[in-house]
Order: sequence, then structure tokens, then C-alpha cells
Amino acid sequence: MSTNPNIEAVLLAIDAGLRETGWAIFQAGHPVTTGFFVMPASHLVDANTKVGHLVQCLDALVEELRPGVVVYSQPSGIRWPIPSLDLLATALTDWSERRHLTVYSYTAQEVRMAMAGHPNIRNEELTFAIMSKLGLVGQAK
Repeated sequence: MSTNPNIEAVLLAIDAGLRETGWAIFQAGHPVTTGFFVMPASHLVDANTKVGHLVQCLDALVEELRPGVVVYSQPSGIRWPIPSLDLLATALTDWSERRHLTVYSYTAQEVRMAMAGHPNIRNEELTFAIMSKLGLVGQAK
């Protein structure tokens, strides 16, 4: 894995969840590394604390991997209450401006459409489409 700050990488698929936030680094269209941040227990911690924890984790990640662009999937209001969605969007915007990073956000339907050609595809089909595009179908775990 290259951590050369002169080589632009894309921090892709920040997928903020109530318990975990997944992330992946891509370089030249190929996955370099992936991981996730574990959030504080959802029923004991307020949204401000969760979002603050996410920003701290992202700070550490960008210090290590030096991405040039950030892309994230907008969480839906199904799992995040609406005020928390606004808090998350504002925090990511403020974080990216402080870090001088360009951030692009996409709805889940936009991600599904781009990856699989249909906005309402089932999760199993989406997983297969992503694995196919990344050349992971048939690879050993």
C-alpha cells in the first residue's frame, strides 16, 4: 500500500452507519485498502458524540493515507433521525473544508444505479455487481 502524499488516492464509500462506518481507499481505480470505524454504543450516545467520533477517525485516516478526494454515501433517514442527518452532512462539509478535500456525496439509489444499473436492486445483486467491477468474483477470501 502506497502512502505517498504525491499520489492522489480517493477515499471512497464512506458509508456512515449508527454502529459502524465503512471506508475504502482506491488508487487508479483499484482498491488499496478498506476498513471500518466502530461507533460508540448507539443507544447510549447522542448524535453529536457519534459524529464527533467519526470526524476524529477520519482525521487519523487522512493523516495516514492522504486521499485527494472524498466520496460518501448519504445515509437515509431510516436509520438516522433527520436532525442527525443534517448534523452529519454539516460535520463532513466542515471537516473537508478544514482538510482542503473535495467531497462528493451520493444517495444510496445513485450508488446502486452507478454500480448495478438499477436504483432498487437487491443487496445481494449490488454486492455481486461491486465485486464484479472490482475483479473480486472468484477470488479467495
